[in-house]
Amino acid sequence: MCGILFGLTSDPAVLPDHWDSLSLANQKRGPDSQALVSETHHKAGLHWYGAVLHLRGEYNVPQPRVETEGVLCWNGEIFDGIEVPVDTNDTELLSKMLNEAELTDERVLQVFSQVRGPYGFFFFERSTERLWFGRDCLGRRSLLWHLPKHSGDAFVLSSVGPEYECPEGYWEEIPAKGIYCLDLSQGFDFEKLADRLTLHEWHFNEAELMRIPFGRINTSIPQEDDLLSVGEGTEMPTPSELMKEKVQTLIQTLGDSVRRRVVNIPKEGPVTQPRLGILFSGGIDCICLALLADRFLPQDEPIDLLNVAFENPRIQKHASKPNKKKTSEQAPKANYDVPDRKTGRQGVEELRGVAPHRKWNFVEINIPFEEAMAKKDYILSLMAPLNTVMDLSIAMAFWFASRGIGGVVSDLEHPDVLQEYTSPAKVLLLGIGADEQLAGYSRHRENFRHRGWKGLVEEIQFDVDRISTRNLGRDDRIISSHGKEARFPYLDEKLLGFLNSLPIYMKTDMRFERGIGEKLLLRLAAKELGLVNASRFWKRAIQFGARTAKMEDNKEKGNHSLKKEIEP
Repeated sequence: MCGILFGLTSDPAVLPDHWDSLSLANQKRGPDSQALVSETHHKAGLHWYGAVLHLRGEYNVPQPRVETEGVLCWNGEIFDGIEVPVDTNDTELLSKMLNEAELTDERVLQVFSQVRGPYGFFFFERSTERLWFGRDCLGRRSLLWHLPKHSGDAFVLSSVGPEYECPEGYWEEIPAKGIYCLDLSQGFDFEKLADRLTLHEWHFNEAELMRIPFGRINTSIPQEDDLLSVGEGTEMPTPSELMKEKVQTLIQTLGDSVRRRVVNIPKEGPVTQPRLGILFSGGIDCICLALLADRFLPQDEPIDLLNVAFENPRIQKHASKPNKKKTSEQAPKANYDVPDRKTGRQGVEELRGVAPHRKWNFVEINIPFEEAMAKKDYILSLMAPLNTVMDLSIAMAFWFASRGIGGVVSDLEHPDVLQEYTSPAKVLLLGIGADEQLAGYSRHRENFRHRGWKGLVEEIQFDVDRISTRNLGRDDRIISSHGKEARFPYLDEKLLGFLNSLPIYMKTDMRFERGIGEKLLLRLAAKELGLVNASRFWKRAIQFGARTAKMEDNKEKGNHSLKKEIEP
């Protein structure tokens, strides 16, 4: 994972506005090496900055990668599609592929369309003086741009915006619609630069070079004979033979996705130092990832389960009973026994029962209200250009959870005694993507209630289609600010292809009650893996489970804009 930054200026001696702050923000994403490269073309300045977090290959490969044919900045992971030997760095391999003699447009597009995994990149092709850039088709890595507004302005690409400096309208997320090309061979008219952009779009059509590597979802509507018996609707159903087969395929496919994301994490420090962390609420999505990761890491290596809880004065105020004798000095003690803490503790106990050979570090991350408010402006600058109350609630939970500073129980016989602990894990697994594909949101149940199977199919297709436009860029900016990389096993291309191919009733069945019907296939897989209790946990959004929602006692709605609060 890396922080990458590019600037195009009319004066080669002048860097774009906010460059120092942008470099610092990107350096936090890539603490292992940093470099700046500048060149002059047609009296304009081209500036590349790369900051690397070393997670692939035997040695660190600095960026930008400057070759005879071009300059590459790559923020991504090749998990499939292009073979990357175990001891090889994917940036180095990709750079060699792009520095072939007589490089054609088709070859450039072919290279990036082959990649299976998250990425954001830019590549300057010297022979044609064209700049290629873009994000993967699911938008799993952040890449922002600033399009020049006047002749003295700059064109800027960056993984993240500048700290505390984000003028309204300055940054936009680059749409994950395809690969962009900017022709710089004819000089520069900065005011009309956007008109010279060419977009090579992603397509579902297999005949297209830029093909999305998974199909659209199966739209078939179940017949009565297809459906499982509901009975009372309060017990996990007995799967049919066909359903059992699909459960095994899910376990295998999701397991392979997890394997590709954990086996090659570089080892640092002692053997017993964790390399992997999981954002862990105890819910079904993350606990399945934890148990599958257990299959692919050495048994003597702990796994960190990061569980965050916030002091929420508004909730504690309403929960406390009035007491006339209580003075201001007797304010209620911060309560971190939030919903996600309760399910997290239940989840880790179940993991310890199913996989007792593993040391599961359940990291209790308790955030006082004052500390949350002290970091609020910084988190706002990281999540920009997204700027709503809900964005802040989710971003705050992810930022503190991924920071990994908390406490662990060192003696299981004394679970109330915590030892201070900071997670060293550089790679974090998140359960993002399961709800969109398997109908995990309450609105899916409502949609089924009003519109039946057809309406549910349409709603899930809508969710899958807009994964790339939602919040993955925000989440990447938040988590990567700690020099850690977020990985999303449920958004693996092969897993998406498998789940999209299944008829709707095999993935979810809202005839069953909450805690069974939504994400039914995953619940059956969890039960098959031995996670009997977790298989019945309900969906709870992180901002409610960790209690970051409405921490301040005001009337703001989740979609309320916070633009005025982040203006300089």
